[in-house]
Amino acid sequence: MNTKPFLGLTLVGLASMLSLGAIATHLAIAQTSMDLNTLRSIALSQHNSYRNTHHSPNMSLNSSLNSTAQNWAQYLAANAIFEHSSRSQRNNAGENLYVYYTTGSAPAADTLAEEAVTSWYNEVSDYNYSNPGFASATGHFTQVVWKNSTELGCGAAEGTATLQGRNFNAFYVVCHYNPAGNVTGDFPNNVLQP
Repeated sequence: MNTKPFLGLTLVGLASMLSLGAIATHLAIAQTSMDLNTLRSIALSQHNSYRNTHHSPNMSLNSSLNSTAQNWAQYLAANAIFEHSSRSQRNNAGENLYVYYTTGSAPAADTLAEEAVTSWYNEVSDYNYSNPGFASATGHFTQVVWKNSTELGCGAAEGTATLQGRNFNAFYVVCHYNPAGNVTGDFPNNVLQP
């Protein structure tokens, strides 16, 4: 988990470390006031840059994947939760999630996209190329660089969350990948060493 302190309190991905009971489940209206075109463009560029390092071809944006990712981001924001969608909800696509909690102002769309993709990729430091396979500590990274994933869709939404009795602005990023990565037995051919 990467955090960047600035004016106001910033917590990134804290929901994955807290029990769901620590997050208030009051319903809020999810907002999408951020520039989704910029977020998607930057997320795609960031993915392709990391993929190039691992000898994977560039991905392209897919409007259907953008739609399913956006729907899930809005659901997460509206319900103040942080959990994966079902495979059927995303049409069997792969999925990476990111949430940025802050008491400060909204991050710019490009900053949010860069921080989300960079946080997923930074799991590379824990990946063992000598023993390739899935691990919860590296599953975001392996999906980012998965060679056979050729299409990307991303969405983002803003909501609020209460963590340990304190209110936060919450910015959710969801990316969907087609075909899905992290397929058992296929890691040696899809997660290539730089």
